[in-house]
Amino acid sequence: GPSAMGFLSTSPDAVGRASVHGDGTAPSQSGTLVYLNGGDDLAVMLARVQPAGGAVAVPKTDIGSGFGFFAHFIDTEGNRVGLHSMG
Repeated sequence: GPSAMGFLSTSPDAVGRASVHGDGTAPSQSGTLVYLNGGDDLAVMLARVQPAGGAVAVPKTDIGSGFGFFAHFIDTEGNRVGLHSMG
C-alpha cells in the first residue's frame, strides 16, 4: 500500500510497537494519549527518556487515593506518551 509500516518486538515479554509513515500520519502532542505500563517504578523508565533523545513533559506525579503515579514524555518523533505505575 501507500504507507510504510515497521513492527518492533512482538515478544509476549516485551512492549510491542508499530511505526507507520504515510499520508494522514504525523507525530503529535495533542492527539490521543496512550498510557503504557511503567513497571514497578516510573523513575526507572523516566531516567531513560532524555538519554534516548526524548524529553520528560510531566514528571512522576502521585495520582492520589492509592491509584499510583503517572508521567508524560515526548518521544524522539514528537509524540506525547503517558506512563502509569503503582510505585
